[in-house]
Amino acid sequence: MAATSPGIIFNDLLIMGSRVHEGSEAAPGHIRAYDVRTGKMKWIFHTIPQPGEFGFDSWKDTTAYKYIGGANAWSGFSLDEKRGIVYASTGSASFDFYGGKRLGNNLFANSILALDAATGKYKWHYQTVHHDVWDRDLPTPASLITIEKEGKKIDAVAQPTKHGFVFVLNRETGEPVYPIEERPVPTNTELEGEELSPTQPYPTWPVPFMRQSISESDLNRLLPDSSRQQIELVFSKVDKGHMFTPPSLRGSIFFPGLDGGAEWGGASYDPETHYLYVNANEMPWNIQMVEVEKRLTKEESYLHAGKQLYTSYCMACHAANRKGSGNNPSLIDIEKKYNTKDFEALIRSGRRMMPAFQNLSSQEVDAIASFVFNDKSLQQKKLLQKADTNSFTHLPYNINGYNKFLSPEGYAGIQPPWGTLNAISLKTGKIVWKIPFGEFPELKGKGVTGTENYGGSVVTKSGLLFIAATSDGKIRAFNKKSGKLLWEYTLPVPAFATPSVYEVDGKEFLVIACGGGKMKTKSGDYYIAFGLP
Repeated sequence: MAATSPGIIFNDLLIMGSRVHEGSEAAPGHIRAYDVRTGKMKWIFHTIPQPGEFGFDSWKDTTAYKYIGGANAWSGFSLDEKRGIVYASTGSASFDFYGGKRLGNNLFANSILALDAATGKYKWHYQTVHHDVWDRDLPTPASLITIEKEGKKIDAVAQPTKHGFVFVLNRETGEPVYPIEERPVPTNTELEGEELSPTQPYPTWPVPFMRQSISESDLNRLLPDSSRQQIELVFSKVDKGHMFTPPSLRGSIFFPGLDGGAEWGGASYDPETHYLYVNANEMPWNIQMVEVEKRLTKEESYLHAGKQLYTSYCMACHAANRKGSGNNPSLIDIEKKYNTKDFEALIRSGRRMMPAFQNLSSQEVDAIASFVFNDKSLQQKKLLQKADTNSFTHLPYNINGYNKFLSPEGYAGIQPPWGTLNAISLKTGKIVWKIPFGEFPELKGKGVTGTENYGGSVVTKSGLLFIAATSDGKIRAFNKKSGKLLWEYTLPVPAFATPSVYEVDGKEFLVIACGGGKMKTKSGDYYIAFGLP
């Protein structure tokens, strides 16, 4: 457990969320408040309800709260200080892609949650995805807005999601400002023990800010014939066609993808125009489920046990071929960096996004090492596999890696744009302007723009929208009303962060943190500040 976002202060309380592991051994993401003067915990809210608490009956297994983790507020909070309400936007319950050990709607996962900031008491919630198996956690705190409807002003929250919706809810009651419909979605699944929700919520207002489904006609037509044939072949073999297509052993195209739609940069809101600005990814992912061998009760070689344990604990991040996936590193030649003692210390402590696996015995760690190190001497040793006493920690399925649906050249398997910047009117519910966002230098000459982007925008009263977020390493200023590009600057490394705008002694400044590293870009360690003359 760690914190990836700062807490929020209310009176003398520091209210904190957390990042937790997304596997079966994840901790629950309970929200806590601490006295800023003494450090003592003043209240806790169980995001996975316990017996007698509201929401407990949304879990079919009455003991699930003892074992299931996640439902964590990892992205931070919003605060209505006047009303004394703190709003948390929560993640999915663990494990992300298989819910057979957590049947039911799984409150308060994937929920906008309103709590009394002084006491932590429940006020209301709205769940944006029921029984999530698509990793569609809410990636950003909701924006606090005030809009007009039928001549009346309504204080509301606006919650952007990974799957391209904005949920607009009354700030005090949680009631939808405009209708949200429960619509039937696919429920066919071959995964043993899984039970999918028959419906999911669809806001009718505002309109979605991204594509929400793709078909064969959407496949990338800019590729050489051989590359296009490869993506067509993959596309023909997997499940696809609906944004709630269930995970499967054949593989499923998840679109919107695991990284949105909206991401942790969140939205910015202009109270004068009532425009909500949301940048979005339009990147499909190919997620394939793999059966995990059941734990055995007889002696097994370290090699056999190591393969099984790797499949259970490591494969989702480092891929079946150990070459890594997404932002997770390759384990090929890891024996050149670590000996078995250092490897066990890494497994026990974790590092960065890698959790600590304290539940594994030393023999089990050595078994994994025998596999990833390809250590012949270790592989012949024997490990007595113990039967699981806790069925919740051993899942029958895992994913074979976090894999985007890409061409051999590394471009998205669908037509661009692969990233957009959107201005949504919360007066009309319509998109005022939408532009491709970000550039691949090698494709710009072909008129192809729009890349993945991570980091939010800030909007000013004077009419500017500032945002970085793209792998091309630029920070840009747009006309907030038209979306016209007014200014851009190339940073030393990309800035996957949200800018800050502030004033000192009458002079205005813009500052951005530049770390790079994501999407295989150059890493760095900079703060770049700009000042108006």
